[in-house]
Amino acid sequence: MNHKSEERRPKGKLIAVLAGAAAVLIALVVLLGRGRIEPGLLSPPVSRIPNLPVDVVRLETVANTRDAIGTVQSRVEVDAASRVSATVREVTVHAGERVKAGQVLARLDDSDLAAAVARARGQVAAATANFTRASKDERRFSALLKRGSVTPHEFDAAQANYRAARGDVESAKAQVTAAEASLKYATVRSPVSGVVAERLVEPGDLALPGKPLVRVYDSQALRVELRVPEELTREVSIGMPLTVRIEAAGRTIATKINEIVPAADPASRTFLVRAPLPSDPALRPGMYASASFDVGTEKILTVARSAIESVGQLETVRVIEHGAVRVRQITTGRAFGERVEVLSGLLQGDRVLLGGADERMAADGTSK
Repeated sequence: MNHKSEERRPKGKLIAVLAGAAAVLIALVVLLGRGRIEPGLLSPPVSRIPNLPVDVVRLETVANTRDAIGTVQSRVEVDAASRVSATVREVTVHAGERVKAGQVLARLDDSDLAAAVARARGQVAAATANFTRASKDERRFSALLKRGSVTPHEFDAAQANYRAARGDVESAKAQVTAAEASLKYATVRSPVSGVVAERLVEPGDLALPGKPLVRVYDSQALRVELRVPEELTREVSIGMPLTVRIEAAGRTIATKINEIVPAADPASRTFLVRAPLPSDPALRPGMYASASFDVGTEKILTVARSAIESVGQLETVRVIEHGAVRVRQITTGRAFGERVEVLSGLLQGDRVLLGGADERMAADGTSK
């Protein structure tokens, strides 16, 4: 009997210890629960409402704006190219220089071209002499044929020589014209008025037909080219207003879409949109540009900017609720003048206190 009684005692002690631990845990939970802060609040409510202006969170209709990035380009960009094969002797312009239509951009070695002109002119002289002789023979054989001194066959041969000689003269003259034109091509001129974008050759380089020598763009015909995501295809149309920002030039320009390239880029899943830009000395092709355009309207919650207090990345407002002031954390979005979009933390109709931190402390009767 004594042995069984001793076995029950350790079990009874264990039950007593567990019961005591449970009681302590319950007491701690009760004590901690008394100081609990409701979700979304950063501090317990303050019963006294400061004497500060109040703003009401409201639902507003705003423009639904989309953004795109792009580049400033010239609508007229021309490569002044060579039409003949020759060595580049001189390039007379540098990048950034303004040029006029017809201004000399480069000169090529024209010695071979000048020699070709001389040869062509010599061929004209020889062909002309042969034609003169053939012309005399044709007239003489015509007179002899009338007297019966030559046969018709002999007259036909003289007449054929005359016609061939006349053709040789015309061909030689055409060769002179072509050689003289090639000689003129040794001087490369700007096809348009504009600004030199790039020198593509240097003296000593070989110029070939069709090879660009100098690139010129028309500074009076600029446009912005934007890459727009393909999901916005149905929302973008010709004539849609754009606001273009070019940070490097310090310009914000209002324009309208005048061209949409229907084929999308398979790599970036974007399509190209173009809009004209005004003539401006500060704008240069290749500058980075960003643009925004409205694709309708949307409803958003807004609150006065002066109701928001920021500490680092934390944004809070003071909400009047059930006769007390509560500090509440919020998340904001876009700014619209003196009002800011509210993404979370507030509801329509919520009343918030305005004023900066100093005014709030003064109204609370506190000091820094």
